[in-house]
Amino acid sequence: MSTQKNNRQRFNRRFRFSMSVLAAQLLLGAVAITWCVHMVLILIHGEVCFQEPNSAILYTEIAATVIVIIYSATVFGLQWKRMGERRGSDRRSSDRRDQAS
Repeated sequence: MSTQKNNRQRFNRRFRFSMSVLAAQLLLGAVAITWCVHMVLILIHGEVCFQEPNSAILYTEIAATVIVIIYSATVFGLQWKRMGERRGSDRRSSDRRDQAS
């Protein structure tokens, strides 16, 4: 029973991490598209100038931008932390090396 629970927890952790990576990739793609649109507008018009007369929309856009920044910083921090962790396969291979010596 505990093996099944451990497998389910491992799957849930991997699934959440995979979804985070996918979301980060989607956000990266959105930023790339936005940057491309800005560059094309500069090429065509020589400048980029946006005005938002509706303050509710403006504040919503600012809040969404802040949420994206917080999310990306969180994913970056998790990735940074994961880089230092040893995986099960790393432990097994180092155990084999220790036994061979």
